[in-house]
Amino acid sequence: TIDTSSGVTSIVHTITLNHNRSIMAALSADAAQMASYLAALTQPDTNIIRQAEVALKPILKNPECVPAMIEVIKAQTAQDEGTRHVAAIVLRKRITGHLSKFDAPTKTALKAELLTILQTESSRPVRNGVVALVATVCKAEAEAEIDTAPAAAGWPELFQFVAAAAGDAHPEARELAFLLLGEMTETVGIHLKPQFATLGSLFGAGLADGDAKVQNSAVKALGLLMSYLADEAEIDTFAPLVPQVLTVAEACRTRHDEEVVSTTLDVLYDLSFSPSQTVAAHMATIVRFAQICMADSNLEMAVRDSAALVVATMAESKPKHLGRDPALLTGIIETIFNLIENSDGSAAGALFESNPAWKEDFEGQDGYDADEEGGITETGMAQGTLDMLACEVPKKYIFEPVVSRCMARLGSADPNQRKAGIACLGVIAEGCAEPLRENLSQVMPHVFKTAGDSDARVRECACFALGQISEHCQPEVLSYSSQILPIVFALLDDANIAVQATSCYVLEMFCERLEPEGVRPLLDPLVRKLASMLEATDKRSVQEMTVAALAATAVAAEEEFAPYVVGVASLMSKLMELKEEKTYSLRGRALECMGHIAIAVGKDHFRPYFSATMQCACEGLTLDSTDLHEFAYAAFANLAKVMGDEFAPVLGELVPHLCSVISQEEGQFEQAEEEQGGQFNALDDSDEEDEGGNLVMHIRTALLETKKGAITAIGEMAAHTGAAFVPYMGEVMTVLLKAADNWHPLIKTEVADAMASLVVPCVAQDHNGEISWEKGDVAGPSPLSANTTQAVEVVLKALVTLMKDDTKDVVGKACEGIQSIIELCGPHSLASVANDCLENTYSLLAKEAPCQQLEDYGEEFGDEDDDHDSFMTSVCDLVGSFGRVMGQHFVQYLPKFLPPICAYAKSSRPPSDRSMAIGCLGELAQELGSGIADHWSTVFYPAAIAGLADSDDSVKRNAAFCIGVSCEGLGESITSQYSAMLQALSPLFSVDITEGDTAAACVDNASAAVARMIKTSPSHVPMAQVIPVMLKALPLKNDMTENETVYNCLFGLLQQNNADLLANKIELSRVFAEAASEGSKVDDELKEKLKLALQSLN
Repeated sequence: TIDTSSGVTSIVHTITLNHNRSIMAALSADAAQMASYLAALTQPDTNIIRQAEVALKPILKNPECVPAMIEVIKAQTAQDEGTRHVAAIVLRKRITGHLSKFDAPTKTALKAELLTILQTESSRPVRNGVVALVATVCKAEAEAEIDTAPAAAGWPELFQFVAAAAGDAHPEARELAFLLLGEMTETVGIHLKPQFATLGSLFGAGLADGDAKVQNSAVKALGLLMSYLADEAEIDTFAPLVPQVLTVAEACRTRHDEEVVSTTLDVLYDLSFSPSQTVAAHMATIVRFAQICMADSNLEMAVRDSAALVVATMAESKPKHLGRDPALLTGIIETIFNLIENSDGSAAGALFESNPAWKEDFEGQDGYDADEEGGITETGMAQGTLDMLACEVPKKYIFEPVVSRCMARLGSADPNQRKAGIACLGVIAEGCAEPLRENLSQVMPHVFKTAGDSDARVRECACFALGQISEHCQPEVLSYSSQILPIVFALLDDANIAVQATSCYVLEMFCERLEPEGVRPLLDPLVRKLASMLEATDKRSVQEMTVAALAATAVAAEEEFAPYVVGVASLMSKLMELKEEKTYSLRGRALECMGHIAIAVGKDHFRPYFSATMQCACEGLTLDSTDLHEFAYAAFANLAKVMGDEFAPVLGELVPHLCSVISQEEGQFEQAEEEQGGQFNALDDSDEEDEGGNLVMHIRTALLETKKGAITAIGEMAAHTGAAFVPYMGEVMTVLLKAADNWHPLIKTEVADAMASLVVPCVAQDHNGEISWEKGDVAGPSPLSANTTQAVEVVLKALVTLMKDDTKDVVGKACEGIQSIIELCGPHSLASVANDCLENTYSLLAKEAPCQQLEDYGEEFGDEDDDHDSFMTSVCDLVGSFGRVMGQHFVQYLPKFLPPICAYAKSSRPPSDRSMAIGCLGELAQELGSGIADHWSTVFYPAAIAGLADSDDSVKRNAAFCIGVSCEGLGESITSQYSAMLQALSPLFSVDITEGDTAAACVDNASAAVARMIKTSPSHVPMAQVIPVMLKALPLKNDMTENETVYNCLFGLLQQNNADLLANKIELSRVFAEAASEGSKVDDELKEKLKLALQSLN
């Protein structure tokens, strides 16, 4: 029996003795005992294994166990392969703890013995076990001597052994060399950097080896090392070998060796984010290999999906490289289309992947494959890849090749091609929203046509595309309401259940932003149809989508939905009483619908249903369902918004609950699962009974969503319950400030959105809901109460800190929150954070902020191909707010702020950037007035003139606004340029207003600009030519904020009996009559003035 109290003095003798012992001889007593326990570990009986582990643990604490296990490993004839393999595994687990206790001769003997075993071992499993053992010893030696010895000094014989084996005539020896290097990846990566050039040559020879096993082991070993070094400069030493790796991997693919292909794809994924230019140089080769693997139906779907991930990741990390290689990009796109059209699966199924009811409801339907449920499908893989391409690759490169292929396939006689064409159009709607919005007039007729296709799968995909376009192409898509709603209404009666369900999805997405007049023509039949569908169907997924469509219809109809509240609320009340766990989602949807109805019809109409809705929401919190909790918090948010002070009585119960939810830790330590291949973890080099085992942090993602909902609810309560919320301010402020430091951007974004609301209760209590302040006035006493001042300072400090977050969505919400507070509270509120806030804003404009400092991953191109960053709109809005609040105090910052703003107005930038920049200049001109004088001729004037000639209507409208407010603010000083400005404005009056809201707004802003010019200096405007053109464009069609500007100008001219205006009396009367009519959107006060003016004309 091994003496568990003995030391290490005799171990060197024992190891030497064992080295000389013939492998044919009987085992020593210690080794025989060890072998019996190790053999027990190979048994299929769990109890036997546990007994053996218990017996082994004290033995393994003694260094004498090492020579015993070495002897077992060597006993090729005396012990079976399994026992010897287990010996190698267990010794690897324990060797590190014992090695540090050995003296130098003992270590030398042990290492020599291990190399001898590698040379003589004939069993592959045992040899692989010893390889792992050798790697563990090597790592321990390298780490022990890192500060005292040069690289490889810890075991130079091992690396001599590897070099010799790599050059050996026998393939097994060469394979062994790379197996060792693979196991020693971390040690090699850290300690062998001076030898990298030599290793590069060694790997190159292995990849070119004539033996497939040697090639494969070289690929695996080199792949592990390249993955380890992907972010290091040393990757450049090995990156030139990528083509050879791909050559080997391609040979493996053709002979169906999926393991090497899968390994290679994992390495390529790791290399995707490498900043190395050497790696980037091989991007095209990497992507082509991945593309081939995606299309190879002989490969397992998991391997193909790994290939798709490589393509998607390359699109994310090197979008400009990919975009600038049209042959490569179009090849990927063509592969994606082919995959979708040749697959039998539903191309609209992505909508329902997260819906548990989908399998239950649609099993047996055309296009549903039960075997693929929950797994990877060709269609899902292809659509996910295309979605990433559309989101990441610059739109100037990705949009045209995708849309042109969509259009070509939509004209095909093959329904599979039509399915692929319309499905892909829907997939790119999010990523390519901007160019798609600009081209809706060309795209929508094709979408409408496919909605009536004879093939149900095509119709289903048409609904999917309509829904995606409705969601992502707002507001331009709303101009198609008269066509979309009848089509969708008809599809609700489709014979195919999936088409019915996706039709409801379209309604939900489309109606969310629709105005009452848009839904009015179909409101009654639509509500009745949805209600009858809800009652008739037993498909839960259809029921859920029908309820969501009803909710969206209510939001669109606003108060016009009031006649339907009784009937719809009756339907919802039944669903809100559902108790089965599988129906929780439907119950939640019904609760959500009631919240949306409240928003639509308002407090008075909803009051009878307030109590029952709150009761359902509160009951949901008692059930074990995070989904129901989320729905409850959303309902609280909506009901607080609608009911206002009537919601206040429940604050005492709800606020503490919400604070406790927000305070929960979404991460928790749990017992680690055994790693793959990690047998006998109970025998690791630790005492688990003392340490409690290995714990790992698990993130409860469902709790993240729940916390997000709770933060939203508490923000809306603060914003709408007035002074009643003040007693809870301290508790809420504490939990939100802590949540602002959360690791997850989802939580921080919601906190940034909610924080500004915490100022509102103080304003309600101390200022009767409104603070009177003067632009730029910080010299006088602050109008803020002490409580409001304290709340403002705390909240603004937190939001200014969040401006430096590394997530763009968080930064955007922080900017919006700051804007909200300073516009509510005035310049005194900004004083405490002004310097930091201005500096952070400049950093964002100059693209120097933390959220803009992501690695370029080897992309050497500038910003010429960059797409619009939506969060920058919030940044530019904040700049305009600085002008609105600071007034002339902001003028001193213009020399610093204007250049980065104007960079977004360059013609090479996307339309949204140009529109954003010109819009920001317009706001500054409006707020600063004469303060922009020094920059008029160099910045504002040239930018506005260029904007008026832009191809995009949104840019034109903002340029027209900028011209108008600049003339108003600068007065007579720029009248010499009136002629040029009027000439530049003239083409805007010819814009076709039927092309959409933006086109109509373009004409409206041109009219307002002319009105401002006339009011400022009528003598410099050729009235006889201008007035007829202006009157023809009136009344305003879209931008109602300019009504006062335009009509006050005309009233002034009328009072002056302006001859040129009176010469157009008939046209003027028409304009006044239409603007004052009952259906006009002109406000009532202005309507009365219009009616009086009309009387004076008659």
